[in-house]
Amino acid sequence: MFSLGISQSARYQQAMFDLCFSDTESTDRRSDHPSDRVDDAQLPWETAGQYGGWGGHEWFGTAPGTTQVPVVFVHGNQCDASDWTETCEQFIEAGYRGDDLWAITFAESTPTHAEMAAQLDEFVAELRSDTGAESVMVVAHSLGVTGVRYWLSERDRYDWVETFVGLAGANHGVSWATLCCKSGLDSGPFQVSGFLRDDYDRYTNHPLSELNDNETPGEIDYYTIRGRYDSLFWVDQASPRLDGAVENVVLPTDHNGVRDSAAAVERIFSWVTPDACGA
Repeated sequence: MFSLGISQSARYQQAMFDLCFSDTESTDRRSDHPSDRVDDAQLPWETAGQYGGWGGHEWFGTAPGTTQVPVVFVHGNQCDASDWTETCEQFIEAGYRGDDLWAITFAESTPTHAEMAAQLDEFVAELRSDTGAESVMVVAHSLGVTGVRYWLSERDRYDWVETFVGLAGANHGVSWATLCCKSGLDSGPFQVSGFLRDDYDRYTNHPLSELNDNETPGEIDYYTIRGRYDSLFWVDQASPRLDGAVENVVLPTDHNGVRDSAAAVERIFSWVTPDACGA
């Protein structure tokens, strides 16, 4: 059994809290202002208060039209679309247009997987209608990773997605979530922990059991990144991996670094940009 020292254990607990309960390292979050989370002023369509986010040429101030398959960025727990601002600025500098780049903000800062699936379905449907794109690339971080996988499965949207990049996702659960469930902390603000328990394979109808019957379904190119120094996965190091993925990468960074470090952004860009190698 893998043993954690006192300081390591504290960091592990904090990382689990960041994934499932809050993002204490982040600043300028809209989670304290629920009405802002469903603001659709930064989108070219109305969301009727279902979700928020940003994207499109008007938001970025670029020429209209797509030059690439549009990319949808999906945030993790207690975060919002602002997680992806700097990444998208780098994509713009590399030649992307605003209509190529989109990020959703879920209505709740700690959404259920069912809520993520419903809101993603509406978001991507509107994006496809607005841009004329038949398919998209999806990049998700932390809780958003299993959220996207659940959406693809529940709504059978595999033909909508060409490439899926999962960053620090608890695809096979995490030990801390199981401890929360056994302690009765699987409701209220801890509602996502039941989905992410690491003993899911003991339960035939558990959603992770169903998702992991075939970890990379559809005609989608799957990629994952885990941070070598991500405290969340010190015990569950294989959790972010997906069998059948084109690449399962480990980078020398932490939980947020797999989303915004230079090495991570370079990988993400190469995976979602078909002509990146020839650019």
